[in-house]
Amino acid sequence: MIEKSPELSAGDAAPRSERFPLAARALRMSTPVPAAIDALPGAGVLAAPARPGLHPKAKATAKVASNWALYAFLFLLPLQNIHAGYLPNFGGGLNFLNMGFGLSLLGVWLVRGHLAPNEPVNRWVLVYSIYSVISLFISYQYVSNTGSHANILKDHLTGVFMLYLVQMSVNDWTGVRRIVLATILPLPYIAKVTWIEHVSVSSWNYSDDLRIKGTFMLLGANEFAAFCVTVAVVLFAVLVAAKTSRLWKMLLLGGIASMVIGIMYAYSRTAYIAALLGLATVILAWRGRWKMMLPLLLAAAILPPILPTSVVQRFDSTTVDEGQRDKSTEMRFEFWKIAWDNFLSHPVVGTGFQSFRHPEINPYKMDTHNVYLRTLSEGGAIGGAILLGLLFSVLRTARRELSASVSGSWRYALALGLVGAWMGMVCGNLFGDRFTYYPVIAYFWTYVALVVKARHLPADPLAPGTRK
Repeated sequence: MIEKSPELSAGDAAPRSERFPLAARALRMSTPVPAAIDALPGAGVLAAPARPGLHPKAKATAKVASNWALYAFLFLLPLQNIHAGYLPNFGGGLNFLNMGFGLSLLGVWLVRGHLAPNEPVNRWVLVYSIYSVISLFISYQYVSNTGSHANILKDHLTGVFMLYLVQMSVNDWTGVRRIVLATILPLPYIAKVTWIEHVSVSSWNYSDDLRIKGTFMLLGANEFAAFCVTVAVVLFAVLVAAKTSRLWKMLLLGGIASMVIGIMYAYSRTAYIAALLGLATVILAWRGRWKMMLPLLLAAAILPPILPTSVVQRFDSTTVDEGQRDKSTEMRFEFWKIAWDNFLSHPVVGTGFQSFRHPEINPYKMDTHNVYLRTLSEGGAIGGAILLGLLFSVLRTARRELSASVSGSWRYALALGLVGAWMGMVCGNLFGDRFTYYPVIAYFWTYVALVVKARHLPADPLAPGTRK
C-alpha cells in the first residue's frame, strides 16, 4: 500500500494548505474506477457521468441494421392478386409465402434481432401453435381427404408468426416507423383495384353477384373488408393520437381513405359494424377525448344519406327475425347449431383442425362463419380456452401500454390502435373467419408485435418531452 506524503495528508485534511489545489482536484476527479467495481452489472451506468454526453452521442451515430426483406414481404402480403397471379411458384414449397418468410427470417439473423422478454403474448402464441399442430393430427382420426390441412395450418401460422418476425426485426423507433410505412405503401394500389372492380359492375343496387374482394383474389369480400377494418382503425389511432410530421399525416390520411373505400364497397355488413366499433373504441379509450363522442354521433346520423344506395341497401337487408332473414343470415344459424352439437359430442379436444368443413361433420361442407364456435367444434374446450387466453393476452398488453406510455407518442398511439383493432377483430369473428387466413391476419399480428416490443426499445427521440 502506498503511503501518502505529509503534504497530501495535510491537503486531505485541509484543502486550503495544498500547494496546487486545482491540480490536486483534477487528479482526484480522474481517478480510474477500480477493476472490481467495473466488473459489476451496471458499472457502465455508474461511470457514465465522468464523460457526460458520450453514450447518447454514440447511440445517435450508431447505425441500426434494417430487415429490408421483411419490409418487402409486408408490402406484398395483402397483394394476393400479384403474388398468386404473377409471381412464380416453383413447386416443392418454393412459393411467395414460404420464400418471403424465409428471407425475412434470414434478415432477422443478419440484424441480430431478439424477442421482447417475458411477454405473455409470445407464450400464448406458442401454446396456440403447438395445440394447433396437435389438433391437426386429431382431425386425421375423424375426417377423410385431409391432404390440404397441413398446408392450411402452415399458411395460418405464417400469418400468426409475424408476431415473432416483426419483434425480432425492430431494434429502434426508426424501425417501428418503417414497419408502419411498409403497411401503408400498398394501400393506394389496393384502393385502385377496389375502385376498378366497383366501377366495372352495377353500383346502384346491391347484389351478392357483385361482391368486391379487392386484391384478395383467393378469398372473399368479407375477409378483404376485415383486413381493411384492422388497418384503418390502427392508422386512425396513429393519426389522432401521435404527434407526427405533416408528411406522416398525409400518408396516414391516404391510407385511411384507401381502406374506407375497401370497407364501403366490399358490402360486408360485419365489417361495417366492426369498423364503427373499432373507431368508437379508439375515441373512447383516447385520454381526455370523451367529447369526441358528439362528432361521432353526428357522423352516424349524417353518413347514411350520403352513402351509395347499394351500400345502404346491403346494410338494411340485415335482420335476425326468424322468417325474415336473408339466406346468408339463415344459413349461419344452421351452421352454428351443427357446430354446437359437434362440440357437445366431442367436448374435450373436438374433431380436429379444419374438420368442420367435411361432410362427416357438416353436410353443407361450409365454414361455421363463427371462429369461436368453430374452435369449440374442432378444438374442444381446450382449444376454446387457448384461443380466449390468446385474445385476452393481446388486449391486456395493449391496455398496459396505454397506461405506461406518454400521450402523443407512437408507443401510445399504436397501443390505442391495437385496442380498437382488437375490438373490430373480435366482433368480425362472431360472423365469419377473420383469424385463419394469412392476408387477413398478418397485419394485425404485425401491429401486435410493435406494441409488444415498444416498451423494450430505447426512448423515442421524437416522443413528446424528449425533443431538445
